Amino acid sequence: MGQQKSDVRIIKININLKNYMKKTFLSIASLALVFGIASVVSADVNAVTPSTNDINRTNDWAHVDQLSLDVGTTDLQFISTRAFYSCFEYRTDGDISQKISETNYNASVTDGLYPYYCQNNSSSTHTILADEYVEVRMVFGAETDERFDWTRFDVLPVPYVRTAEITAPTSGQDVFGLVDFTAYLDDDDVDSVQWAVRQGTCAAGVGTVFGNVDGHSDVATIDQTDLSNQTFTFTGDMSSLPLGIYCFIYNPVEDSGESNIRETVEFNLIEALIGPPTNMNQCKNNGWTTFNNPEFKNQGQCVSYVQSNDHADKRN
Repeated sequence: MGQQKSDVRIIKININLKNYMKKTFLSIASLALVFGIASVVSADVNAVTPSTNDINRTNDWAHVDQLSLDVGTTDLQFISTRAFYSCFEYRTDGDISQKISETNYNASVTDGLYPYYCQNNSSSTHTILADEYVEVRMVFGAETDERFDWTRFDVLPVPYVRTAEITAPTSGQDVFGLVDFTAYLDDDDVDSVQWAVRQGTCAAGVGTVFGNVDGHSDVATIDQTDLSNQTFTFTGDMSSLPLGIYCFIYNPVEDSGESNIRETVEFNLIEALIGPPTNMNQCKNNGWTTFNNPEFKNQGQCVSYVQSNDHADKRN
């Protein structure tokens, strides 16, 4: 073994700093669920760090064990097997802004000093929060030939929260003739979309008039260039369909582990609006009977409407 490099005086001076960093960077709550151990990536050996965490474990030297992990968190056990200080620095997700000093206790280490735990013939377990991974190294304290560089411990990734919304028609909207159906999906990958427009219900397999399910093969325009805004567009001619309530169903297919999305909007198919008349000739020869926006009781009422609006236009 090489010469021991631990400095007890430095450790005692910095004990308050160590406790402060515990509170700042660690969560001490225990994990309720254990999913198994994620991948651990050991560092290469070099003159400053001639060992690895795995070698140290095999030799019963100071090392780190990953006890459990969850989404965005892991339990690490810092272990010293002999009666002198072994100090473990840690950081999360490669974030170099987490360093607490530009100067490491080991003068051969030039990238600064990170929060650390020191053990003396003892062990302690800590829960560390991270988005993707935690890194640990041991470059001061312990023996020189058991020091190791940054070793990575992965955590379970935070699942992407996929969302979707129907943007047209709106709920309860009155529509007629050519109707635009639009929606979008926010996801981290490309998924196929099942969709339908159904008469009188949002239930599956019933009353489908448009869509790509239930034997229909209507083609919508889906733009998935931007994964966070995957747009859906379809225009359907509803002029020959019975009037009443319809439902637009937008159902992006989910991958394994993803949340199910099934958006629905009910809207009203109404008679196409005809009118208002813009000149008196449109009211003649029973032309007044063709208008429903507004409706007229007779030709005279239709003519009066046109005249009233002509007078209003002239005044304006």
